[in-house]
Amino acid sequence: MKTALKTLAVLVYAALTPALVQAATCSCAGVPLLSAIDTSSTQPGDLYLNYSTEQHEISDLVRGSRDIRDETDRERSSLSQTLSFSYGLADNWALSGLVSYVVHTRDIGSSFIGEQKTRGLGDGLLLLRYSPIYITPFNRHEVGVGFGVRMPWGEDNAKHNGFTVSEDMHPSSGAWGKIAWASYTYALNQAATMQINASANFTYNDDDNGRGYAFGDEANVGVGFSHSVGTKFSYSAAVRYRSTNADARNGFDIPNTGGEWVDFTPAIQYQVSDSFSVGLSGRVPISRKLDGALQFTTSYSYAVSLSYAL
Repeated sequence: MKTALKTLAVLVYAALTPALVQAATCSCAGVPLLSAIDTSSTQPGDLYLNYSTEQHEISDLVRGSRDIRDETDRERSSLSQTLSFSYGLADNWALSGLVSYVVHTRDIGSSFIGEQKTRGLGDGLLLLRYSPIYITPFNRHEVGVGFGVRMPWGEDNAKHNGFTVSEDMHPSSGAWGKIAWASYTYALNQAATMQINASANFTYNDDDNGRGYAFGDEANVGVGFSHSVGTKFSYSAAVRYRSTNADARNGFDIPNTGGEWVDFTPAIQYQVSDSFSVGLSGRVPISRKLDGALQFTTSYSYAVSLSYAL
């Protein structure tokens, strides 16, 4: 009897999954790749290490720009852990890199299927940066540009009850991507304790995951302010705009993917010693305009980071 019930549940799950995915897919930034890298200027020979863990809640159901009540009691989240570095190669040149480990969880309260959970190594990233102008006691401007690649190091074929889960539940995207990045910072005072910053990055996803699925190209633009209070404490706040094209399978756009988001991202940092600091940051949606009929998207996220300078 138990075997028969289990078989029936698997068959129902297999039948319903495509319909559920088409009705309301997840548009979210599952792994905060570039935002987890320290992209400030790095002197030759300096090495900065950072570990961060981000809890990302993805349970808001949205039609266009309107929140919709979810009758399925669905809960969706991801826990992303990243280890990154930035190393000064030579004057004005630096190399940054990142590896990630991701745990995805999805639970539909009105379903007997139960909780789905996938975990594993996520995507990696390498970014070569060039900063022709950087802040000094005699200059208040800093400019940086960079180019890099996103590397699909992790699993992109996760399964639940023997069936491959939807792409947003895989730890890795399963595809290579190209990244372009640019940043400008202005120090509001000579000591550079108050700064404003504008940055932009673009990810070009011109590859699929081997099953014909390709994530849409993505653009991120942010403007923010930071302030160091004394030698120990600093805080920052930024408004970030994100836009993604629709995902595609076998060259055809997938309904209910892609859109535009505006988020508020506050952060605080405490300098424990000259080489070690602790940070706390968050992300709160301000507005979103999503493509298609329905999408699940970010409710909020928060992250804790540890940074060490060698």
